[in-house]
Amino acid sequence: MALKAGIAALAVLFAAYPAGAGSRITVVNGDPIGQGLNDPAPVTPVGGNSGTTLGQQRLNAFQQAADIWATILDSPVEIRVQAHFTALSCDTTSAILAQTGPTQLLSDFSPNAGFPGPEFAGTWYPVALANRRSGRDLLASVDDMTVNFNSNLGLPSCAFSWYYGLDNNHGGGVDLVTTLLHEFAHGFGFLTVVGQNTGEEFSGLNAQGHIVNGPDIYERQILDISTGKLWPEMTNAERLTSSTNTGKLVWMGAFVTATVPGVMHGTPTLTVSAPSSVAGDYLIGLAAFGPALTSGGITGTLVAALDPADMVGPTTFDACSPVTNASALAGRVALIDRGSCTFVVKTLNVQAAGATAAIIANNVDGSPPGLGGSDPTVTIPAVSITKADGATLRAALGSGVTVSLYLDSRRLAGTDGASHLLLFAPNPYQGGSSISHWDTSAFPHLLLEPVISSDLTHGVDMTLPALRDIGWYPDILAREPLSEVHRTRTTHVAPRP
Repeated sequence: MALKAGIAALAVLFAAYPAGAGSRITVVNGDPIGQGLNDPAPVTPVGGNSGTTLGQQRLNAFQQAADIWATILDSPVEIRVQAHFTALSCDTTSAILAQTGPTQLLSDFSPNAGFPGPEFAGTWYPVALANRRSGRDLLASVDDMTVNFNSNLGLPSCAFSWYYGLDNNHGGGVDLVTTLLHEFAHGFGFLTVVGQNTGEEFSGLNAQGHIVNGPDIYERQILDISTGKLWPEMTNAERLTSSTNTGKLVWMGAFVTATVPGVMHGTPTLTVSAPSSVAGDYLIGLAAFGPALTSGGITGTLVAALDPADMVGPTTFDACSPVTNASALAGRVALIDRGSCTFVVKTLNVQAAGATAAIIANNVDGSPPGLGGSDPTVTIPAVSITKADGATLRAALGSGVTVSLYLDSRRLAGTDGASHLLLFAPNPYQGGSSISHWDTSAFPHLLLEPVISSDLTHGVDMTLPALRDIGWYPDILAREPLSEVHRTRTTHVAPRP
């Protein structure tokens, strides 16, 4: 799945599941000599990463992420990850960090004795999960997933750069280990393969050679609370409509639902109290940078940020240059238009003018976006609102708009109010991001949101219970001593066969 530059936090939920045998995860270097994972460019060791070439540091980060997953995800079958660094989209405002998916989907496979096999007939499983549930390598000659990471990060034309250290001390860089943990999870099965333009389920030959047109295992956990239907119960047209039903698509898995109350916090909220013509609560997107909202919150007058029309920004409202109305913004909340530069640059410019918070109005129709980016010098909160809401508030500025940004403890962030986590379902649909991620309203930020948050640790938060929900179960029968697990289940980097 595509992953955009952006923010999140939490700890690995080790205590929630029995200790198992672990896995052997092999990283298969798929890059040609002199490129990507074999790039010979000399670099200085950083953050516990001892590599002295760019390629080796990248491989070491892959190894670190593989080691983390290998200790908490159980499989008796080797998991092979075909790894690449390749040129993906990146410019001065956004970047695709990586793209990942399982190499094969399997249905109705037969297990070895003592293994459960598929939980549902006529259902598609990613090959690594199918192998785990069958107790054997069903496609011995096939790697289990392919991951492609963006080699353009760090170039002058790209506003983002990779941090290759293993200590999560990434500063303004994008932490590669965190991004790898995210991408591996997609390969393990945290994604749907329902057609994004048609709503059609996957069709192919099952293990018996019969054509199966049926749901994938991830899809079986998706419920549209406005219709009361699970996705496998819907027609293609219903699934297509549901895929953009913002705030109404939830995960029904029991492991995730049971974990939500102990992990998720209150809901970040924007409330307008005056004038009465625009008063109410507004839908917001969260930033991957800057401080989180608090229960005490920030209340102030909303003021439009003004900056000179110049080569950086074609309008006077985008805050892409130092603002010209600093005295009006000081001690107030800045209203900014999206576009022309990064969210971080906009926020830093109004912060320098003394603004207490930044509200960035989208420049296209649809849900408010998550605000990607990373910069430890941002000290004020930033949120996004829809294009329509931005126009509404801007039109009312002459009447004096009073806003409050705060954490509403009465509602768990990123949920439907019944401990079900929301899935990312913006309108319009975002290819590579929609449905196969948690919603960006989650707080604390989660590993499997469509943006990588700067406050994430090297943990997997709600991802592990989600994988349990789709069928990854702990191997509580194989009780090897910990030292033996580390000796026999270690990950390694292999050359491309």
